Amino acid sequence: MVAIEHVIVLMLENRSFDHMLGFLDHPDPHFDGLRAGGPHTNPGWDGAAPVAATPGAKPVLPSSPDHSHDAVMEQLGFQGKGAARRATNQGFVASYERLGRGLAPAAFGGLLGPVINWWLRRKAKNVTPIMGRGPLVILSQPPEQVPVLSKLALEFAVCTRWFSSVPGETWPNRNFAHAATSDGTTEIQARFYTDRTIFELLEEQGVGWHVYHDDTPQLWAFPRLWDTPDRHANWFHLSDFAAHAAAGTLPAYSFIEPNHRPPLHTLDHEPIVGAPDVSNSQHPGNNVVDDAAYDAFEPTDAADFARGEALIADIYEALRAHRDLFERSLLLITYDEHGGFYDHVPPPTDVPDPGDPRGVLARLLNLLYRRKAATFDFTALGARVPAVVVSPYIPAATVCTDTHDHASIPATLRALFAPGAEPLTRRDAWATPFHRVLTLAEPRRTCLPDLLEYTTSDTVSAPKMAAMPAPAPPYAKDFTDQADRVWQHLRHVGEPETAEPIAEHGVARAAGISEVFLRAAQRHRAVRVDEEGSV
Repeated sequence: MVAIEHVIVLMLENRSFDHMLGFLDHPDPHFDGLRAGGPHTNPGWDGAAPVAATPGAKPVLPSSPDHSHDAVMEQLGFQGKGAARRATNQGFVASYERLGRGLAPAAFGGLLGPVINWWLRRKAKNVTPIMGRGPLVILSQPPEQVPVLSKLALEFAVCTRWFSSVPGETWPNRNFAHAATSDGTTEIQARFYTDRTIFELLEEQGVGWHVYHDDTPQLWAFPRLWDTPDRHANWFHLSDFAAHAAAGTLPAYSFIEPNHRPPLHTLDHEPIVGAPDVSNSQHPGNNVVDDAAYDAFEPTDAADFARGEALIADIYEALRAHRDLFERSLLLITYDEHGGFYDHVPPPTDVPDPGDPRGVLARLLNLLYRRKAATFDFTALGARVPAVVVSPYIPAATVCTDTHDHASIPATLRALFAPGAEPLTRRDAWATPFHRVLTLAEPRRTCLPDLLEYTTSDTVSAPKMAAMPAPAPPYAKDFTDQADRVWQHLRHVGEPETAEPIAEHGVARAAGISEVFLRAAQRHRAVRVDEEGSV
C-alpha cells in the first residue's frame, strides 16, 4: 500500500457534476457524463417542450439557482416513500424558472408556517421577475471553460458517484465533510456546532491538521477547533499553503476553504473601498450579472469562476513542484453541493441516517417554526458533485464508480491515519474511502500535467466583470453573522488583536475579523514556539 503522509482537501462551492464535467471527452466508457446515453432532459416550464442538456453554459447566470432543501427535493423529484423512494432528477428547469418568476414553493411548515410564507411572498413581489431562463441550469460548461478541473479529471481519478451528503445548502454539506453529520439540519443555520469533528479525532491520535483560508471560513462554525490557543494556532492564511509545501511542513491533514466573499461591486452591501474582488469559491451567487447583460456576456470576463480554476491550479502546482512531497500526498478537489444545477444521476436513497443530536427543545420549536421538509430522515443523499482525486500513484484516466459522499472524507482520514479509531457517526462508518484509487506500485514521474499557465495571475485578479452591479448573494449575511459571533468570542477571551479598529458593517467588517483572527493565530504559534524552545 502507498504510504500517504498528507491529505489535502479543497472544497469549492455549488456546482453539479454534469454542469462542470458532463461533456468531458473521457476515454473510459464507465465515465457517466452527458455525451452518451440519454435523453438527458427536463420538462419545460408549464408544459413546454423538454429541454436538453448541451455544453452551452456560461460561468455566470442572471440569478443564483435555488438550492434550499425544499428546492432540491423538487429538483431531484423524489417519488415514493420509505424503501421505495426514488429520485427522477426531473425538476431542475422548473425550479429555476419558478425562482426567477418569484414563485418559489412555500418553504415553512408548523403552526406559524402560513404567516411566514405569506410574508415571504409579499417580499418576493418587490423583486423584478426573470422569465424564460429556466433552461440555463441544464446547460454544462464546455471543457475549455474549466481547463484545470477537466485536465485533472482526465489525468488522474474522477469519481462519478460522489454525491453531496444532504439535499440542501452549503452549511449542512460542509458539516458532513467535517463531522459526518449536519447536526440534524438540512439548511444553513449560521450558528456554532458542537459535533465532534475529524480534526479532533486526528488530534487525539497524535495526528496534525491545518486549516487554510482567506476571508471568512464556514469552518468557523465549529468553535472547538479554534477556542484554545493550541487549536487556534492551526489556522493559516491561504497564501501560506505553498510556503508550507515548499518547506515540508504540511501536516497530515490540510483543509482548504476558498474565499466566499461576495463581489465588492454589489449594490446592497458596504464595499471595501479600494480593494479588488478576491472571491474564488465559484459560487453562482458570486457570478451573477444583470439579466439584460447575460446574453452578451463573454466567458473571459468571469472573475470568481476563473479565480476558482486558478486556485485549483495553485494547490496542485504547489504540490507538484516538490516531487517527494507530491508522492506522499493525496489531493481531493470537490464541491459542497450542486447549487441548483442539473445532474442526471439519481442519488442513493438507502444510506444510513447519522443520527439527530438535537435536544427536546429544538424538536419542540419545530412545532412552531420549521422548514416544510424538516422531517427529512437523512437516508437519501443530495445531487452528484464533481470529485477529482490527484496523486502520482493514480493511473491516468481513472474512473471511480464507487458511491461516495462528503462523509468519505473523515472515512478516508480515519483509514489512513487512525485506523483503530471509532467512526464519528453511522454515516462515515458506512462511507467508502477514496484512497482506494491509488493502484500503481510506483509513482508516475513523467507526463504529469503542467498547469502553471492557469495559476493565479494579475489577469485573473483584475476582472472586467467588476463593472457589472448585481445584488449581494443571500448567503453573504450568513458569513457576516458568523464573523460577528467569532468576533464576540475573541473579545470575550481577551485576544489583544480585537483592540484594533475594524469596519462596523457587512462584508468589510467580516474581512477585518478574518484578518484579526489570523493575526491572533500567528501570535499563538509564536508563543508555542517560545514555550517549546524553553523546555
